Amino acid sequence: MEGHSVVPARLEITVSDPMKQGEGMNAYVSYKVNTKTDLPEYEQTHFSVIRRYSDFLWLAGELQNAYPGVIIPPLPEKHVVGRLSENFYSDERREKEEKHFLAERRRSLQKFLTRIAVHGMLRDSTYFKAFLEQDPSEFSKTKERSKTTRKSKGFWQWASETSHTIQSKLGTPSDRPKTEEDEKFEQIAKYINGLEPQTAAVHKHAHGLVKRSRDMVQSLYNVGVAFTLLGQTESGSLGSALGQLGQCADKLSVVASVEADKESQFFEEPLKDYVRMLGSVKQTLETRTKKQVTYETALADLNLKKANLARISGIPGKEDKRSEAETEVNQALEKVDNAKEEFDTVTQRVFEEVDRFKREKLRDFKSIILDYVQLQIEYNQQVEKTWRDVLPTLQALNVKNQEPVESGAMTSAEAESVPAGADPPEPQQAAS
Repeated sequence: MEGHSVVPARLEITVSDPMKQGEGMNAYVSYKVNTKTDLPEYEQTHFSVIRRYSDFLWLAGELQNAYPGVIIPPLPEKHVVGRLSENFYSDERREKEEKHFLAERRRSLQKFLTRIAVHGMLRDSTYFKAFLEQDPSEFSKTKERSKTTRKSKGFWQWASETSHTIQSKLGTPSDRPKTEEDEKFEQIAKYINGLEPQTAAVHKHAHGLVKRSRDMVQSLYNVGVAFTLLGQTESGSLGSALGQLGQCADKLSVVASVEADKESQFFEEPLKDYVRMLGSVKQTLETRTKKQVTYETALADLNLKKANLARISGIPGKEDKRSEAETEVNQALEKVDNAKEEFDTVTQRVFEEVDRFKREKLRDFKSIILDYVQLQIEYNQQVEKTWRDVLPTLQALNVKNQEPVESGAMTSAEAESVPAGADPPEPQQAAS
């Protein structure tokens, strides 16, 4: 981002080895966070730590407090391990669902850290550095110290506590005229508020497409079993053709399963991530609004102090009160200056961050769309090839010379006794 330091030659972060720890309500998942870097502020070039979801949540919170106006990358939603599927699914289904959940969450957590690593300001945070390299004992102390720091009372806490009193007296914090920056901010807020529901709608329908692809897996498998059993009731070329048709459908169920997984990872997941990202952008916009309220609250408080000083100045014998009122006016002036400086800083950060968000969104959406189109092309090519492979056998059927049913062929009644509708076998995962 303009105005920030150049991205380092190397700060590579991966998240791996999700592992369930504990049982029942106390269960959680730990992750291995691996770092490779040549930055001088790190003691080693290759190191790893174990972190859990609450640690990622802590990091996001600290960055939000330390860098108001910066868009903090989003985290996946909180999830209680084992709670959702514990009582409803079979062990096999529950294990499959949990595996899929952990894989998706691992990718989301890695994206969270990668976005911080390439951000010129967030990358330099001491909280980020502590998260990446401190051992469990040091990291626990760091988190405790951050709690103590947040509890300490400062100017911004004063502003929050004072705003209610000021607004109750004046109705609105101040009559500050709308500036060019205010109008620009309103346009940004309008853009984001319009973008969020449309992005959520695209994700909703993308989820529906992936669900339909997963439903197709079972349907193709069932069709394959049905044609295979039908072929076993016939003899000669018809029975062979029906059997090959069943095998073709079975192969397509495997192809469809791999396709559904890819669509989930490279199409639905990135769209879901952008719905979260827009939530983070809106949080950042809210920060600017809060700083504006704080500034206007300080202005209103200053006006009250000045009015009180003017009232006392006209009353004889109130010299002591006047001196106290003058001190209060000077203190209020200092708070106005601090609040304005913070408000201006956050405003410029928000504008820079939104510009960066738009650039990255263009790049990311281009990648999402191209990936999806390429997946469809490759999938349909595989489907066409699989159907073409069975086509010669079907075309070669000689209707006039079809052999009669042989004694060894399976009858319709015997075929009905063969179990069908079983779950399709797990496909061999393609490398992503």
